[in-house]
Amino acid sequence: MNNSNTSNSSYNNKRVCRHPCFNNYDFHNAIIHLPIASESNINSNYSLHQSICSGDVCSDAVNTVLTPYEAMERLLEAKKSMPNLTVAAIAGPGEALANFEVLKESARLIRQTSPETLLCLSTNGLMLPVYANHLISLGFNYVTVTVNTISPEIGANIYNYITYLGHRYYGVEGANILLQNQISGISYLASMGISVRMNIEVVKGINDSEIKEIVYAAKECGCKMTNILQKVTSGEGNPSGLEAYTGDGLSDLRKECESILPQSYYCKPCNSTTMETLNSRIPIEFNEHGNGSNATKIETDSVSYRFAVCSKNGKLIDQHFGQATKFYIYDYKDDVVNFVETRQTEQYCHGSMEEKAAGRIYQLIKTIEDCNCVICMKIGACPSDALKEKDIDIYITYNLIEEGLKEAVLRLYTNSSIDDSYRVSISYD
Repeated sequence: MNNSNTSNSSYNNKRVCRHPCFNNYDFHNAIIHLPIASESNINSNYSLHQSICSGDVCSDAVNTVLTPYEAMERLLEAKKSMPNLTVAAIAGPGEALANFEVLKESARLIRQTSPETLLCLSTNGLMLPVYANHLISLGFNYVTVTVNTISPEIGANIYNYITYLGHRYYGVEGANILLQNQISGISYLASMGISVRMNIEVVKGINDSEIKEIVYAAKECGCKMTNILQKVTSGEGNPSGLEAYTGDGLSDLRKECESILPQSYYCKPCNSTTMETLNSRIPIEFNEHGNGSNATKIETDSVSYRFAVCSKNGKLIDQHFGQATKFYIYDYKDDVVNFVETRQTEQYCHGSMEEKAAGRIYQLIKTIEDCNCVICMKIGACPSDALKEKDIDIYITYNLIEEGLKEAVLRLYTNSSIDDSYRVSISYD
């Protein structure tokens, strides 16, 4: 039983062509991995990389965790030198869905500054039933889920414990919760038109005898393809007698499963120090903070903006436009933010509809007519339209003022359009 949503199938097929990891024939488009997750929710006996998309976690650079703002910067900088970069994959070094607020903010910033970029998530699937609808609303196009067994008994051998909804579960009980959540989460996402791939990490002598059954389960859930990976650990996590699959052995497993579901043949360990196509790897240079060497600043020799910020206390962008009784004015030039002054204004949401219709919004706008952009937490349709008439941009966020200003500059600089999902109309505006 394939749960794919047929109404979205044509759209999904077009998207697959732009994601190299979901198409064995796409050697042109590229992907970048953005590591934003610091926490984990599964402890594995064999140090399997439960949330890495075929991950290589050996280097310090790969283990660097980015803030949402740094992840957005890295993507925008990378796209300048690689116009065929079509996919931003959020993966590792921990489990992204165990760091959901960070994931949410990262996706929001990427959607605002690079709306054409496809979003991909790699996860162990434990929290998919909790966050599946959130992933859809955030605009994720692709999800890769690592499923290493469909047997709770084998899972008890692979996983030491899971941490789920504040509790730790061991052995068969924990493995069964993980499996049920993986299956239900994958099935739901696939039914909603999300392209899902299943990663299967083969541990010789542990789960290699059930690989075909896992691939059959992936097909039943609605997965587009499976990616069978060689996984052998070293050191303390490697029990005696654990053997590596040879290249021929791995190829044989994939060919055996090809009649069930399309297989990924070109997947190789990816990490956050590179951008990838199916047949090439482009390194990213890092500075001492772990950011791309050219990713921390925009070339702003000729860029300057003036902002009117709605804030209750001058620290947070935490106020509706219609409730503001003053605007905090800031200038941005050459990557420097400077506070200019505070300007008092009459609160727009007070007064009758007649007063508003008589043009009070335009009297308010005169207070900030020298500004390029208003930054606020929410704004209604009427003042939004009036600001647009005066060529004053609008940026909706809830953040520290300086961070919000930098976000807005990036959006203005890249000429990204306002995402209407972040412009919330309120009745008194």
